[in-house]
Amino acid sequence: MNYQEIFSELQNQLLTGRWKAGQRLPSERELSEYYGVSRPTVSRALNRLRDAGMLRRLTGAGTFVLGEDSSIGAKHQTFGLMVPGLGRGEIFEPICARIAEKSRQYDFTLIWGGIPTDDEIDHEEHLLAAAERLVDSAVKGVFFQPLEREPQALKKNLKVVDIFERARIPITLLDSDYLSFPDRSGHDLVGIDNVEAAYVLTNHFLGLGRQRVDFVWPPNAAGTCLRRRIGFQHALARAGIDFRPEFEHEGDPQSTDFAQTLFKDGGRDIVCLNDETAVFLMRTFEKLGLQSPHDIRIAGFDDLKFARLAPVPLTTMKQPCQALGDIALRTMIDRVNDPWLPPRTVTARATLCVRESTG
Repeated sequence: MNYQEIFSELQNQLLTGRWKAGQRLPSERELSEYYGVSRPTVSRALNRLRDAGMLRRLTGAGTFVLGEDSSIGAKHQTFGLMVPGLGRGEIFEPICARIAEKSRQYDFTLIWGGIPTDDEIDHEEHLLAAAERLVDSAVKGVFFQPLEREPQALKKNLKVVDIFERARIPITLLDSDYLSFPDRSGHDLVGIDNVEAAYVLTNHFLGLGRQRVDFVWPPNAAGTCLRRRIGFQHALARAGIDFRPEFEHEGDPQSTDFAQTLFKDGGRDIVCLNDETAVFLMRTFEKLGLQSPHDIRIAGFDDLKFARLAPVPLTTMKQPCQALGDIALRTMIDRVNDPWLPPRTVTARATLCVRESTG
């Protein structure tokens, strides 16, 4: 096992209550013997759980579970929620619901920024007004999902972030940074490990004996796109398949011309940036008389409801939304308690859900 697998397993055990708040975990030596790995590998996994706000590590005493009855400093505080994607993408609804659910346990108030999702509305005006309202409400921190997939998104996000930075209000970013990879802002980021998720999904195709896999994303793609492309390319390289630029395609998945060109160029096994892209592309192929999984095989990311309910249920990488909500809250509380912590990227592991779309 590698440290990421150990991290994921221990994280699931903590979230499901195998260990209670304040309980001491087995020692590094005991865990290294159990998992058959070196102590540094175990230590790396435990440190990552500590950075996620799930453990406390005390030199000479051991590693202890933080939890509801631990003193985490959230009492009587107010946090803000700015999620332009709420109402557009399903993954943010359970993440935000989980954070709100914890407000009773930890005795904090959560204020939604009140951002409309109508595409005809000027998002910049409403984003800035919502940010100013949160500052006026004296929030101690803000959960912010950067605006994406629209023109001038970076400019608008920078203006929002500037409002909070001038007010010295910490930000926990959800899902992606507002800066394009490999650039990184100075704020905490919580999301899935997109490189690993794309690596796993691409390996699913390769494990079926495929010698070519393609990657598709729409114009104005989300900030996670490049990381998923890196994971895709890495899986091909590990399998001894020489990557070629013609394996990657940017285009409108609802365009018959785009789908027809993709198929003519040899695209048969296709990893899409997300479930929405995958389902649109599947429907476009159907218009061309090409059926999944007989003619083409498609997979996506997120595990949205329509992925499961599509005429051909979609293979996908499921986002652990409740766990992401827990991690985001713990990350925010750590930041409020210690503003001088270095910026952290805290990830959770996505789960492969194999369905009929890949055969």
